[in-house]
Amino acid sequence: MDKKNPLVLIDAIYHEHYVYLRNLLIGLTKDDDVADDIIQELFAKILVSPSSVTKVNYMRSWLIRGAKNTLLDYYKKKKPELLQNENIIESLLVDNYTPEISTTINHELMTVLGKLSTTDKAIIIAKEYYGYDYQEISELLNIPVSTIKSKVFRMRKRMIKER
Repeated sequence: MDKKNPLVLIDAIYHEHYVYLRNLLIGLTKDDDVADDIIQELFAKILVSPSSVTKVNYMRSWLIRGAKNTLLDYYKKKKPELLQNENIIESLLVDNYTPEISTTINHELMTVLGKLSTTDKAIIIAKEYYGYDYQEISELLNIPVSTIKSKVFRMRKRMIKER
């Protein structure tokens, strides 16, 4: 790499790290177009001050941090109304449950779960609390996926009705 010409260095860095950055961003965004936009914006920022690249010791770490910051900026531009409404931010950051509300919720939950069979409890807890998908629950309990889906649907419906 040519250390004297930062533009040649940036081009080499782009080609060396593009695939890694793109895969990282697709993992974070689940969108190819957004990942490409973020990479383009990141390297546009780098091109504004090309000499800064020559001072970097750990290029991949530096690029990852830059990509994540650029992604955050992208989302802030896309959804500024969320960030402007202080009530939404406060509700996301502050746990509004008082001890009384938590106790009531726990009591209702235990009452509803107490009416379920052991298998049904295992299914609903695995699905709703631990976040397992239907296939994983099916494999764990050796029950067909279609049965798991219908049981979860019926249990949710019954819990809503009994509430």
